[in-house]
Amino acid sequence: MKTFPLGADGASLAVTETGGHLSDVTFTLAGGKKVRPMHTSPWEKEELAPGTPNVLRMLRGDFFCAPFGSDGADPNDPNSTHGLPANGTWSVTKLTPTTLDATLEGTVMGATVTKRVEVRPRENVVYQRHVMTGGAGRLPVGQHAMVHAETPLQLAFAPFTMALTPPVPFEVPPEGRQLLAEDQVITDITRAKRVDGGIADLSVFPTAPGFESLWMAVTDRNLPFGWTTATAAEEGWVWFGLKNVRELPETVIWISDGGRDYAPWNGRHRRCIGLEDICGYFHLGTRRSVADNPVAASGSPTAVTLGGEPVSISYVFGVAATPAGFGRVTEVAKAPGGITLIDAGGRKASAAVDLSFIGA
Repeated sequence: MKTFPLGADGASLAVTETGGHLSDVTFTLAGGKKVRPMHTSPWEKEELAPGTPNVLRMLRGDFFCAPFGSDGADPNDPNSTHGLPANGTWSVTKLTPTTLDATLEGTVMGATVTKRVEVRPRENVVYQRHVMTGGAGRLPVGQHAMVHAETPLQLAFAPFTMALTPPVPFEVPPEGRQLLAEDQVITDITRAKRVDGGIADLSVFPTAPGFESLWMAVTDRNLPFGWTTATAAEEGWVWFGLKNVRELPETVIWISDGGRDYAPWNGRHRRCIGLEDICGYFHLGTRRSVADNPVAASGSPTAVTLGGEPVSISYVFGVAATPAGFGRVTEVAKAPGGITLIDAGGRKASAAVDLSFIGA
């Protein structure tokens, strides 16, 4: 596996040539504490069966999807899941110790796709920007960030206008075990309906070991920026993802904790939660995202349009050290030089980050 390393004093990582996945993401906090919050599949060093999509071979950290999800229309297309950017080859055009620029080999619906990944001195942050130029048509896009922690995570989301589960089953027994009942509107994320009739608290992770599930929050488009956080209280850090809500108006939450018994998952893909900021309709691919659907009908776009001005998608994630007792985040506020994260008890954590990168 060929990778391209990037590093500064507060953050380091490598970008895979295949799929452009972010690997070995490490944040160094004040005092030298190392935090490695991003997930990597347990089969990363295995030889998988012929025909396995590259997105599964690489599966780690974060990556850009265009289209986001899959229609399932062509099961023989190895790029059908999350598109060519997540499966294809990225050709590096510029590489410095802290910045990578690359161009995707091949096009997406006729559009050229470029990538920038960047880390900066004195910041525990990773910056990403993908630009799609030219082409024609509409498609869903998104960032596929995956977080892993050995201790419990307390999850929080920017104010949203709607939360719901897919209209179709996410997993099919007996090989897959689905946690949440499909086609539900979630009015309280601490009391979502399980497929077995029980209740699931989606504000904590692990939610229910042995299950897979997926749900989506539609971010309030009036916010200056969108955010998602995961507090590892026992480890003293909080992970955050930041987005421009006009570029990525929805967040898909993928719960993966041993609920898939088929290859290459084999019941061993555990403690992974996808906190995926998208412009799309769940994981259901282009046809469902460009068609009429309840999210688009609510006024939140579920596809981008190619062929006019270049489509630019900017996204930031990072970590901040937390004080003793810091819990679930209730607010992420703009502050001089970065952000302040505030929990339910009024405790504060801070992070240096350039919000102008996402237009905030």
